[in-house]
Amino acid sequence: MFADECRKQKLLFAIADVCALVLAVAGALTLHDPDGAILAHLESIDPMRLAEGGVLAALLWVGVFRTFDLFTMRNGSRKEMIAIVKACSAAAGLMLLASYAAHVQISRVSVASFYAFSIVAELALRGGLRNLIQQFYSSPRISIPLVIIGFNPVARHLCDSIQEELTQYEFLGFLDADSVGHEYRGYPVLGHPDLLPGLIRVHPCLEAAIAIPDAPLADQARMVELCEKSRLHWWVVPWVYRSAPTGLRVDTVGLIPLVGRRGSNVEGLNYLVKRTFDVVCASLILVFAAPVIAFAALAILILDGRPIFFRQDRIGVQGRRFEMLKLRTMKTCAADLVHRQYVRRWISNGHSAGANGNGAKVFKLCNDSRVTGVGRILRRFSIDELPQILNVVRGDMSLIGPRPALPYELEHYQDWHRRRLEGMPGITGLWQVSGRNRVSFDEMVKLDVQYLEDWSLSTDIGILFRTIPVLLRGEGR
Repeated sequence: MFADECRKQKLLFAIADVCALVLAVAGALTLHDPDGAILAHLESIDPMRLAEGGVLAALLWVGVFRTFDLFTMRNGSRKEMIAIVKACSAAAGLMLLASYAAHVQISRVSVASFYAFSIVAELALRGGLRNLIQQFYSSPRISIPLVIIGFNPVARHLCDSIQEELTQYEFLGFLDADSVGHEYRGYPVLGHPDLLPGLIRVHPCLEAAIAIPDAPLADQARMVELCEKSRLHWWVVPWVYRSAPTGLRVDTVGLIPLVGRRGSNVEGLNYLVKRTFDVVCASLILVFAAPVIAFAALAILILDGRPIFFRQDRIGVQGRRFEMLKLRTMKTCAADLVHRQYVRRWISNGHSAGANGNGAKVFKLCNDSRVTGVGRILRRFSIDELPQILNVVRGDMSLIGPRPALPYELEHYQDWHRRRLEGMPGITGLWQVSGRNRVSFDEMVKLDVQYLEDWSLSTDIGILFRTIPVLLRGEGR
């Protein structure tokens, strides 16, 4: 219904992004290279090498914009404008680093001019392209009238989605026998679905979206048959949607459509991108974190003795076990019975065993007598978790992902809780920056599932930067 049009729009926006890149470079050269010194230098470079550099720059530019989800934002919102500024900043920075690596000397003024021109060019070209697409779709020869059969939450959500997208569909209203006289966002319930033959006489190109997933299958089949008799194109929200409220995934094998629940988006090339990001960032972080780890290890050795590190079995992706590494923060003779009881109550009841000193609910084990004095400091700033960077390098964990589960947690999981095991566990995650110790277990699982289903590299970068102030404020466990 929309997939083909969305793919074409993405291609058009990618072309617009490359054009904006060319205009920004041309503008910066015109403004700060009146004598043509840079152009003369570029002309001295081998044409094939220059062409390869241009293609790589264009791919980098488009890749950064894809990373910031700018190919899914086509409504001209303030959020899109902010994302464009961020993407131009990241792309310009990466291109500057690439130019230094290639020993291409560019003045700072030229770089600043290019950066400013790129933002203006992106906003102008994307805005102009969006207006052209809207005018094209509004043409009577192109626009397609559409009705939705049903007036339930799913039908209304479908209406919202259609209005948010750039499509050729002109929405007329709903058809529902039990809701005549009602309206939603100014769109009326036109009447009973049996009115379809009359509507198609008025609108010969009419299409219908059947959105009654809770209705009996016989009723859904009757709506399809009615559309077929009226010789109009129809689309249907499958009945399985009611069993997968977070969304479905549709694939095609040959001519056979396959509908399934949305799963983790970290697969295929996305996994390769995420793994590369993890290895590069973890290696850099490890270089800077090594002195902190060494100082903390020395403090543990002097004040608490050996062992310095704490090794614990955790559950990784798809239920695989691995040994997680941390700095020891508890007494060596500490038993895990207290934590086992706390985890059981937390998962089963959705809240912690008690409250903090102010009477407010907290979702963590507070005032644990097993924690040492130096351990409390390490936990407050999450320094005890720094050795987990080695787990990231080894491939057991990711920098960002669901909290690594303990084996005895799984005994209390509901079936839907296990969806958080579809991705590699992380040192930090969406649940930490969204509420950290203030969210219940069910809320944490929902955030984990949301992260896995909607994963993108820009999401990981955002969570990583949002984690830094959380650590500096000392909001650790």
